[in-house]
Amino acid sequence: MAWAKTKVGPTQRVVSFGVLALLGLIAVWLLVQQSRFNPAVDVALRVPIQGRPQAASGSVLKATAALLPEVEGFTPLTPPESFGPENLSDKIDGKAELYLSAGFKEMSCRSFGLAGNTRVETFLYDMGAPPHAFAVFSGQRRPGAANILLTANAYATANALFFTRGRFYAEIVADKAAAGLQNSLEAYATALLAKIPAAAGEAPALAVPFPKEGLAPDTVRLCSANSFGCEGLDNIYTGEYTLKNGKATAFFAPRETPAAAQVDARRYLDFLAANGYQKVQAPEAPAETQVLVLDNSFEIVFVQARTMAGVHDATSLAAALELAGKLRLKLQEKP
Repeated sequence: MAWAKTKVGPTQRVVSFGVLALLGLIAVWLLVQQSRFNPAVDVALRVPIQGRPQAASGSVLKATAALLPEVEGFTPLTPPESFGPENLSDKIDGKAELYLSAGFKEMSCRSFGLAGNTRVETFLYDMGAPPHAFAVFSGQRRPGAANILLTANAYATANALFFTRGRFYAEIVADKAAAGLQNSLEAYATALLAKIPAAAGEAPALAVPFPKEGLAPDTVRLCSANSFGCEGLDNIYTGEYTLKNGKATAFFAPRETPAAAQVDARRYLDFLAANGYQKVQAPEAPAETQVLVLDNSFEIVFVQARTMAGVHDATSLAAALELAGKLRLKLQEKP
């Protein structure tokens, strides 16, 4: 069977030639661009991704690195690494802001191996001052963790130890719980404490003037910045209570002068008012004590000498007034 020839018209010939010409131009353009390859592209491809851990030999070791001991039974797995404010997030991404807002200076860490294929990471933070060390210690504290007698501020979990000594905060964390692990971690902590310089002015957890009745001791914290979400309300001690009339949080903030305490009290009251809190008439409250409420959450603010103090998020007016009264008495006992 013979196929009939299809007759191609002039228009089709012009279109075909145009397509072929366009394809030829594209091929020439690609060849030219390849001949002009920018060497900077190759450099960019070889630049390490920011935040990805690099070789420890590339880090500049800080003073805290020299304080990390080598202890019998702990086999070094890595050299020490050190971090400053500019790159702390490379190591603890997502948590760095807690340390930075509390006055962080530097941190060094190192990994060790223990018998039974347990890996232990040690971290030593220089926070610059004892209250700053306590701020991160209390801010990181695991609820319900048991206090230990290692230092004035120390607690343990199933696989870790956390403590402060002067301006330093330390974490010794294993990748899993194991029999005898706590003894090993305490041995390392003891060796570390022997190398940390002795300093006056231990972290202030034991000195905070909170009433003891109803206080959950493991809830005592120091918030370094923007306490309760109020911008500029810094360095506030808090403690959580369970009372017969409900739950509440006590707070206080020592300041340099009574005038400074008044300024912070006004700052917090203005913040509460801006967020919808309304004043409550409470004749039983002492003079110059402000009581506010929003959706059955009660706040009390007062100034005692050079300390701004009060009650936060009380579940009843009775609980708020009870705790504020006890806190005021405690503050009056301070020299």
